[in-house]
Amino acid sequence: MQRINRGSVPNLKRLIVLVVLFFVHPVFPDALYGDSGLPGQEARKLTILFTHDLHSRFLPDIVAEDGGRKTQGGYARLASLIGRERSKASGRSILVDAGDIAMGTAFHTEFREEAMELRLMGAMGYDVVTLGNHDYDFRPAGLAAMLRSARAKGGRLPALVASNVVFAKNDSRDDELQAAFGEYPVSEYKIVEINGIRIGFFGIMGRDAAEDAPFAKPVTFADPVERSRAMVELLRNREKVDLVVCLSHSGTKPGQSHSEDELLPEKAPGIDVVISGHSHTKLSNPIIVGKTIIVSSGCYGASLGVVELDVSSKRGVVLASYRLEKNSAGIPEDKEIAGKIELFKKLVDQRYFGSFHFRHDQIVAETAYDMPSPAYRQTRLTENGIGNMIADAFRFAVQQAEGKNYRHVDIALTTDGQIRDTFPAGKISVAEVFKVLPLGLGMDDRPGYPLLSVYLTGKEIKSMLEVQPTIAPLKPDAYMQVSGVRFSWNPRRIPFDRVVAIAVQDGNGVFVPLVADRLYRICVNAYTAGMLGFVSRASHGLIKLTPKDAAGNPVSDMKLLRIDADAEKPGVQELKEWEALARYFQSLPDQNGNMLREIPGKYAHTEGRGISLPSWNPVSLFTGAGWITWSAVALAIVILLVFLFFVRWVVRRLRKK
Repeated sequence: MQRINRGSVPNLKRLIVLVVLFFVHPVFPDALYGDSGLPGQEARKLTILFTHDLHSRFLPDIVAEDGGRKTQGGYARLASLIGRERSKASGRSILVDAGDIAMGTAFHTEFREEAMELRLMGAMGYDVVTLGNHDYDFRPAGLAAMLRSARAKGGRLPALVASNVVFAKNDSRDDELQAAFGEYPVSEYKIVEINGIRIGFFGIMGRDAAEDAPFAKPVTFADPVERSRAMVELLRNREKVDLVVCLSHSGTKPGQSHSEDELLPEKAPGIDVVISGHSHTKLSNPIIVGKTIIVSSGCYGASLGVVELDVSSKRGVVLASYRLEKNSAGIPEDKEIAGKIELFKKLVDQRYFGSFHFRHDQIVAETAYDMPSPAYRQTRLTENGIGNMIADAFRFAVQQAEGKNYRHVDIALTTDGQIRDTFPAGKISVAEVFKVLPLGLGMDDRPGYPLLSVYLTGKEIKSMLEVQPTIAPLKPDAYMQVSGVRFSWNPRRIPFDRVVAIAVQDGNGVFVPLVADRLYRICVNAYTAGMLGFVSRASHGLIKLTPKDAAGNPVSDMKLLRIDADAEKPGVQELKEWEALARYFQSLPDQNGNMLREIPGKYAHTEGRGISLPSWNPVSLFTGAGWITWSAVALAIVILLVFLFFVRWVVRRLRKK
């Protein structure tokens, strides 16, 4: 008998096992195929492609990088990138977005009428999308109109999920949106099955995002954690999904205690993947909290996120790989998407820019230097050149619009949260001006915040400037950029009483000390004017600002405060903030004779318009202090006296014993 080699025994055993499994397979298929039902595989594969915070950025951006220029983003290239990654995944991929599809470029001016954002996303193959705070900027009626336009225009559309939207029971202003949600439909969750994997998607609006959605009213948003728990329970136990994915418009922040999407898995366990939008975060590596994978790809379609997962009944969901694919100039454009965008651009020129006597691609100025980007500004709360320029433009545009009837604007201001982009060195088009100041809907029901003129007393101006040292460090979007005023503060003083010196520029260009009981004319956009009430809430009533007319009478109807861009026409022609900046550019000199207006060099640096002067010197701490400081001092003295009295009482008791 031939002797069997020892090394061949395992092979013989494997052969016997395979023969046995072959015959038992019809009864027990998993014994042969494992969890996946595929020979030799333990898990089913899934690739999640994702974006968030696209903000209507259909066209590529030119950005400054390492002393040079690069082109990034654009839907036509993004479509090609998506196609490439889907081919790699061989039918095992899904494409999703975590909200803020709109509000960022001139294309969103047709949000209600054409639903360009949603229609392009459908053409690009998006499967499931949620809504962000800026998708409500056209108010409930505007979002309803967009949803209906998308359906009426035809073509493929992505599924929409929104799990913590609450419609008002006793307010009819959101009735149209509630009806449109049902017609589209916008659902609380969506089940998709790919490669044998049953995936449950839901979408939430985070707390910070909900605060940044003032125009959603009367729509409100339920607690995102509570709704997430309910969705996980429903998807796991009733729908029996293999994978739970949360499209979260909440965001992550450097400080974990305020990082909503990092806290979410701890408070609502059972979520496998969180696609994290709202904060525009770009995570090179995923954040892992327990068993939850948190990912972010940055904003404006500059990168496509790719998450590859292995899903099995034994091991659960395992992260196989994660990467961000750059949407750069080397990627060819998808011709179909590019063609649609060109048609949309012509429509925007015809319906929007043309009414202001501008064109989308019209060059209005050039800059010889890079102006600071939003990412740079958010990490450095300080005066910056682009903010100074915009505030100066507001004052200029009001003077130009009012002509011989001009009344001196003492102060103009905007906030960093309103400045959405920047200008790299080179030519500046009208579309790029709009991209820097794109937000809002005017009281004329047209896109773009209008400029308003309000009167405040010197005392109120001092209170308003207290936002800078007290509120802005906690809410960077509130950091103010100003024109016509110079002020300083000591951040070591009592909150809301930190501003120590203020000088206002008079009609002759001279800076003179602020007078407490005098009325001053202030120019702001409609959003900032509406936020005057926020200052009161944020200060817990310590600061109150009441908009007034030139006679000092309180004004509650903001329509009465609008700047009229053309007094010759009947009614009020709103002066949009982006238009004010474009007009300012057109007034600048052509310094090098190339027929282009040039941004002055003074905006390449700061001018000391707002200065922080930290000091523990008692003189600096108490000079000019108001009732807030002295009340705090008095309270401290009372607490100290009570403590001393208590100590004395304890000592006496001990001595008696």
